[in-house]
Amino acid sequence: MKMRELDFSIILIISISSICLSHQSSGNWTYSGEHGPENWSGVCKNGNRQSPINIVTDDTVKADLGSLIFTRYDFAYTGTLTNNGHSLQITLSGVPVVLTGGGLTSTYVLEQMHFHWGAEHTIDGVRDALELHLVHYDKQYGNVSIASQSHNGISVVAVLFKLSDDDNEKLYPILKAAEAVSEWVGMSSVEIQRKVIPMQLLPNDRTTFYRYEGSLTTPGCQEAVTWFIMSEKLSISEAQLKVFKSIRTNHGVLKQNYRPTQNIGDRKVYHHLLGYTSSSPTIFVNYLFISMIAFYIILN
Repeated sequence: MKMRELDFSIILIISISSICLSHQSSGNWTYSGEHGPENWSGVCKNGNRQSPINIVTDDTVKADLGSLIFTRYDFAYTGTLTNNGHSLQITLSGVPVVLTGGGLTSTYVLEQMHFHWGAEHTIDGVRDALELHLVHYDKQYGNVSIASQSHNGISVVAVLFKLSDDDNEKLYPILKAAEAVSEWVGMSSVEIQRKVIPMQLLPNDRTTFYRYEGSLTTPGCQEAVTWFIMSEKLSISEAQLKVFKSIRTNHGVLKQNYRPTQNIGDRKVYHHLLGYTSSSPTIFVNYLFISMIAFYIILN
């Protein structure tokens, strides 16, 4: 074999090996044990814009960022539920579901939705029962893989679910499908028997939310995400939550699949309040001060 051909063969073998190792490391992670979050490598360990975080409400910056606009979220879609070994993921078929507004400077297309039990983001240290992530990619990049390599290429809307004594009827078809893929036989999918209307998985009050810059919460933890955590929560019963906690993977029963909260560093968390202006409190205080002076002058 000629030297040039030998060099090429060695390079090819190394490249294939690297791809295989990369694929193995990207899939060989868990939420506990030796492959758990504390041992996730790369950006997951060394990044400075990691997610999820604990949101301290008193530390948030109040502002009117503009309403989130959920386009075609009220359409009914054929949906597929997949047990991918790390979560339950929903993909929709049909015309694109689109997210704009909220300070976003581009149009984002819904790629998939998936669940974490318990919730990944905490509010003032409180962890809710469940969190739904609606994952969108910037339309200019064409797909989520390329978008995840770009700053702000991904936008995720997070919805928190609190425990309730009553079932959440909107979750019935999803949970029925979840039972069908609960046993791990490799990645398995099933069609959700009723049409999925994404708007039904959002809170009624969408005028207030938290926003910050962060990352994907699973390896490789790319720091490409604009997060929107809705303030109003939905509900789920203990019996419904038990269905999620019974999902099996190749590592056994997936009793929980949340990543611990990460250091917020010097990042700002914005609390969107419709119609809020930072000058409003100042104007009120000035008005009160002037009124007091005028009242004092009158009395004297």
